[in-house]
Amino acid sequence: MTEVVQEDFTFPVTYADGTIELRGRVFRPARLSEEAKALPPVVFNSGFTGGVSMYGQLFGNALAQRGYSVTTYDVSGFFTNKGARNTYKSGDLTITNVSLEDQKIELLALVAWTKNRFGAMPAVASWAMGSVASLAAVLDLARAGGEQISYFVPMCYTRLSALQNLRADAVAAHVAIAGLADDAPIPPFDTGTEATKLGYYPLDPATQAYVDEQLGNYTEAGGVDRWPGCSHVSAKSYKSSVNFDPEADLSAVSGRFPPALIVHGADNTLHMPSESVRLHKVYPGEKGESALLVAGMEHGQQLMADHVIFKSLIDNIDHGIRAHCA
Repeated sequence: MTEVVQEDFTFPVTYADGTIELRGRVFRPARLSEEAKALPPVVFNSGFTGGVSMYGQLFGNALAQRGYSVTTYDVSGFFTNKGARNTYKSGDLTITNVSLEDQKIELLALVAWTKNRFGAMPAVASWAMGSVASLAAVLDLARAGGEQISYFVPMCYTRLSALQNLRADAVAAHVAIAGLADDAPIPPFDTGTEATKLGYYPLDPATQAYVDEQLGNYTEAGGVDRWPGCSHVSAKSYKSSVNFDPEADLSAVSGRFPPALIVHGADNTLHMPSESVRLHKVYPGEKGESALLVAGMEHGQQLMADHVIFKSLIDNIDHGIRAHCA
């Protein structure tokens, strides 16, 4: 088995209101074969919380064993970057503002850092809501008309508006949250239908138990906070994320889009496969004949290094990158 080296680093991110340093991590093979030298690096972007403390370590190790150098990070406000940005105090509460716009900016900064470190534009692999932020980053690069990422792998993509509509009383919940002040914490509410058991954050005990099952061993990964890494999120988090929809702008941008492998678990009940099927239809870049719906794959239960479904997923990502980039 290939020896994998892990390295911590920091990278600068420039937001509209200033520049800060975020922490990241590299997973890379200790020795590069001649074949591996032709591979692009990979940036992994995981959910709305990040990669170092969640799935990034799993994908980082697996892809590094295939010869890739992989960078990942925790989104600002979470885990290793919890104190960097997007948290504030309200009385005794620590409230987190979840910003997909910030995550897009952070991802573009990590793409630039990765290119500078490894000498080539990376592929980007993303998970869940991170795939929405990654799609927005791809769209910004297409608009700019400069260099584009080399390959795009959105996994379990879904728009937050679709997640919202899974809830037992989506209309009432939406109206209630929209009526809150932006900086107000969202109180717990319904956990959705028996089929989905989905709510927004903070997670009540029933929903937390369901998410723990969905995420398997990664609810307490990285030796830091238990996932989701926050106890209260702002109403602004919900309002802004519901309206964050880069998919709606795809047809209006004529720039270059990278080839893509659009992946979804066929048995995912948190992020519905129909979301990736729709994205496949409208994505303007090369994308194969259909979205890859992985049989037997749910949201996170099969994401274990020795699981046959996870190994198959890595095989497909590796094959796609090599076919288009190596």
